[in-house]
Amino acid sequence: MPDPANLSSALGDAVTEGRQFLARLESMSQTLGSQLARHEEAAREWSAERQAIKDEEDRLRATLRTINETIAAERKRLAQLERELDAARQERDQATADRDAAAADRDRARDQLELVTRDRDALQTDQIQWGLDHERMLGEVNQLTERATGLERDLGSEREQHLALQARHAELTEQANRLASDWVSRRQALTAEIQAQNEEMQQVRKALEEARAQERHIAAGPLTPAASMSPEQSHLINSRLNSLIGFSSVLLEERTRTLTVEEHREYLKYLHDSAVSLGEAVRSLTGSRGMNPDAPPVVEREGRPPDILVADNDMVSRQRIEPFLKRAGYEVVYVDNGPRALEKASQLQPLAILIDAELPVSGAPALIKELRKDPRTRDIPLVVMAAADAPPVAVVDGEVLTKPIDRQQLVQLMVRFDLMADGKRAKKMPANVLVIDDDLQAISLVKAVLKPFNVRVSAVDSARTGIEQALRNKPDLVILDLVMPGVDGFEVIAALRRDKDIGRIPILVHTAKVLTAEDRQKLDGKVESIVEKAEFQPERFLELLLKRGERRKRAA
Repeated sequence: MPDPANLSSALGDAVTEGRQFLARLESMSQTLGSQLARHEEAAREWSAERQAIKDEEDRLRATLRTINETIAAERKRLAQLERELDAARQERDQATADRDAAAADRDRARDQLELVTRDRDALQTDQIQWGLDHERMLGEVNQLTERATGLERDLGSEREQHLALQARHAELTEQANRLASDWVSRRQALTAEIQAQNEEMQQVRKALEEARAQERHIAAGPLTPAASMSPEQSHLINSRLNSLIGFSSVLLEERTRTLTVEEHREYLKYLHDSAVSLGEAVRSLTGSRGMNPDAPPVVEREGRPPDILVADNDMVSRQRIEPFLKRAGYEVVYVDNGPRALEKASQLQPLAILIDAELPVSGAPALIKELRKDPRTRDIPLVVMAAADAPPVAVVDGEVLTKPIDRQQLVQLMVRFDLMADGKRAKKMPANVLVIDDDLQAISLVKAVLKPFNVRVSAVDSARTGIEQALRNKPDLVILDLVMPGVDGFEVIAALRRDKDIGRIPILVHTAKVLTAEDRQKLDGKVESIVEKAEFQPERFLELLLKRGERRKRAA
């Protein structure tokens, strides 16, 4: 069990890191908001400046049109003057022929010619000046046009940055909401599980106290192996009970202790390991049978076994898990990089995909993102395999296993995926199940196991009520405990087998009673299967239901 001081320090560090992470999220959100405001203000300033430039351009164009109209008018006037000059020359020629008679007209024509010449020179000077002004204004218009183009370019770049910031803000918001939702669901599940563990611990502790009291009262006669308890067993049981109580208390007090997802997984694993060890110790004291950890659960099937795609370049991991998966009835396909995994996933449509957290080229998160984008692979179950000292990996709607992989846990996970994926098996699952048991935790466990298969589960906590409900509702399967107050399970079996309407309903015995040879003889031929609660495995339990509890055809 970890040292309390170190555990408290680790929890304090985890709380500090969680608060710092929330503070960074809030700071990032504020920074993004201020940047968005600055970008919007800049966009408005650029829009106003662009409008001013456009107005200045329109004014210059209007001025240019006015100048061009003036030049055209002066050109017309110059042409008129030139025509008048020609007429004056003709008149001068005529006056030369008659010099004496037209002397006065000639002088007048000379004066008029000089005036016209001065006007023409002035007009030519004005025309040159107007040409220079026109070229200057064209240059200014070009400069203004180039400036407006540059501003539009800058505005487009800033707009792209603005859109990128908005997308990033939306992504962070969605991630925060997803994490919050996941946290709430995990907290609810953990609370329910911890309460169940505490109730079980209280029962175990009560049983241990009764056993100790019995041991103290037995002074004469040799102790049987089932009633004796060695100091090592006593130490193991007490240490495991302390672990269960300590870690469950930490998880229940999560409002005051902020825990990471990895810490939740770690503490739940401690609870699970302690419960398994405690169960083994209790079974050794009571003389009941234990489970075989090296025997992988096998799903019986017809035809070709399903594929499991493993994206991993670690040969040690492959040598450990591939033979075990094959013995459990699966085909294993290995690839050593992300692109190859994408190709094989689309091609094979495997039962599940196992991905190394540090898979080349870009790691597990990049591959998972691509798999979730493709409609052909988005619904395939994913399992990430991460080293114990690697950074934590979060997989939405997926599983995370720590290397070295626990082979039994891996195969049980594959069996669960197998049962969930096989539509034919799901149709074989009983539609209506009646649970007769006074153990509320056992009832909750059955409901949790059957929930993904849309099975309607009704439960009663007494044998008499169970018999009445079975006769009335005629379920597809009865799950029965043998030890209950008043009427026991053996009488329930006898009552159900006597009725001609429900005499063939399958009965699955699910009991904590250590069955004797006489008990098994009484049950032989009357029940379909027997599952001892001390040996309960969800996958094996589902297999028994699939074989023994197929949906019965009913009249509409």
